[in-house]
Amino acid sequence: MAGRLDLLIRQSAERSRSLQVFLAAPGRQEAFVVPYPDALAQLQQLWRTRFLRHHDPAFSWPEGAAVVSSYSEKLRVALEQWLQEPSWQPLQQLLRDASELPLTLRLDGVDPALDGLPWESLGVQRPIWRTVSPGTASSLPASRSSGVRARKPRILLVVGSEQGLNLDGEVDLLQQQQRLGRIRLTVLRGAGCTLAALKQSLAEPAGWDAVLYLGHSSDGPDGGQLHLGDGSQIEGQSLGNDWQTAARHGLRLLLLNSCSGLPLAQHAVASGLDWALCFLEPVPARAAALAFAQVLEGLENGDELSTVLSQTRTALATQAGCEGCSLLLSAVAATDAGPLRLPLRRRRQFMLRLATTNRRQCLAAAAFTLVAFGMELTPANPINSYLLDRRLEVQRTWRRWTHQPAPQPGPSEPPIAVLLLDPATTIPQLGGTQATDHTPRSVLTTVLHRTPAQQVPVVAFDVLFDQDRPGTAELAAAIRSQPTRRVVGGYAGQQTDSGLGPGSSSWLEDSSLKEAGLVPKDLAVGTAAGRSDLKPVPLHLQEGISAQNFAGALARHPSQSLPADRVIDWSLNWSNWIQLITPADLPRLKAPLLLVGTSGRLGDQSTDLFAAPATVQNALLRGEQPIWGGNIRELPGVLLQAVLIQSLNLRHWLTPLSQSLCTAAAAGLGLLLAALVENRRNRLVVVVLIALVSCPLAWSLAIWQLWLVPLLLPLLALSVTAFSRDD
Repeated sequence: MAGRLDLLIRQSAERSRSLQVFLAAPGRQEAFVVPYPDALAQLQQLWRTRFLRHHDPAFSWPEGAAVVSSYSEKLRVALEQWLQEPSWQPLQQLLRDASELPLTLRLDGVDPALDGLPWESLGVQRPIWRTVSPGTASSLPASRSSGVRARKPRILLVVGSEQGLNLDGEVDLLQQQQRLGRIRLTVLRGAGCTLAALKQSLAEPAGWDAVLYLGHSSDGPDGGQLHLGDGSQIEGQSLGNDWQTAARHGLRLLLLNSCSGLPLAQHAVASGLDWALCFLEPVPARAAALAFAQVLEGLENGDELSTVLSQTRTALATQAGCEGCSLLLSAVAATDAGPLRLPLRRRRQFMLRLATTNRRQCLAAAAFTLVAFGMELTPANPINSYLLDRRLEVQRTWRRWTHQPAPQPGPSEPPIAVLLLDPATTIPQLGGTQATDHTPRSVLTTVLHRTPAQQVPVVAFDVLFDQDRPGTAELAAAIRSQPTRRVVGGYAGQQTDSGLGPGSSSWLEDSSLKEAGLVPKDLAVGTAAGRSDLKPVPLHLQEGISAQNFAGALARHPSQSLPADRVIDWSLNWSNWIQLITPADLPRLKAPLLLVGTSGRLGDQSTDLFAAPATVQNALLRGEQPIWGGNIRELPGVLLQAVLIQSLNLRHWLTPLSQSLCTAAAAGLGLLLAALVENRRNRLVVVVLIALVSCPLAWSLAIWQLWLVPLLLPLLALSVTAFSRDD
């Protein structure tokens, strides 16, 4: 196999005292014969006898620890010396030429003494493991992956016979991993550890990433024996079909933390598993527990299995009471098995799942981000306007429920005095007629004469001065007679509804009104020009409001501008900031500004009306009625100008955060959440919690910081990307 050195040793049938050796490496193959190592086989038997006498308490005269350690070192050195003999020269040369490649070993038909040699302890400075050829291709998985599945590892713990053993520590170690959320653990123990339960568990369609066996086992001619928790014993060969089924469902690793597990490990790998760990001989419980803990720790760190085995052997070699045990830990792998990692750390599991984010999630994230970007390019589109209207209405409800204070008028921040010119009431009271289709200029003249110039220094007419009309000369004379008063009038600029007369500014510039002192200002309110009778109320401003605009010129700070792409905070109760007056109030009025405009209709025509969505209607109610006393769905333009003026006076408007960036961030959070939380039900709980926290937080940020955080598209992007993954 590419990327490693394969060593196959067979015992010759014709020449029983010789061994056939086959070497395979990338680009090279060797075959040679070596003599059978009789002295090494005898030394192995001597070592085994002393090892068992030392660790088995049944012996009356156990061997000392120093004796076992000495024989262990002799056996390891003798094995290395045998491999240094001239007959092994091809292997020696290959080890020098390919110093970075791991070495795999396959023993075919050799004596048990050679099978039990500590091949894995050779000092060749590279990983070593044994290999077994898998069974028939039809019974094995279609392919083997060199990685790990992007999920929390599923572990089946089989606790067999515990006679004379205390396995609580090992079981607790795994259960602690489960409590930390690093693994999904199923335990078969005691009376529940039966052959039927084991077979049923191995057949689960969800599959396992590893099966761990704790307890007694023994070797034998039929694939070894497992001693189950209910007292029964099962031959390894009888589990062949079960291992195949488990392998098809993804099982890759079998850890046999028991005695003499090599036949069991070899048979499991031949049945389809990738890897199996075992001990070659009976081992003391202390060594088995230490090895189990070391292997788990290495896998938890995300180390590759061959590295974990090397670290475990080092720990066994240095631990008192485990003399000789480092020579017994072995790994068996299929010839086509790739490297194995079993990530137990949550961070590695998260990174692994994040790296396997699926195509549907990425497409959903991109789609929502593009939609948000399109909404951002056209913020005044009907869908966006409707959603913004609903959002501001929810904002109003949240402010009321939480009793969060809103700005209130006072001596330093008084409401704006507004005189509505209505053809049925106020216009006749001021000497005008009802039938006119424009604002009578004689009425405006009367307003100036009746209002004391010293008490009301600024009068602004939200009226379109687009052409010469009756009463123009009298109005100019009235303006000229009050030099201390600032009088502001309106014209239709490029962003004002074109139905009002695009040439009005040119007429006003050369008119007697401007010569008399009328200050002309653009009546635009931040929305695009249109041709409908009802113009859209500005929610999301398309154009800025500056000192060139009617509202900007009347603000207390003319240098203050209301930038484009800002949102008027219609969640406030603006009726508190508007003082409607009658003609009878004019002689006694004392205010810094008097705003004069129509109620929206003159004669049979709509002259200055805006379509008021729900949140705007509720923002200008007094009780249950609109403050202008007209149709609740139609807002007079002069009241809209008053709201814009007060927004500038208070420096109060909402700054929307980028919808595309917030949506992209939420979609990214959905990807992270899907990688972090495997269980879809738990993921749903987290998404709901995020929504429950983010909505009140966003509403509070709008109230306290005037930041408008988008919610709908980001939360949809979060939900869809989080639930587009079901593995």
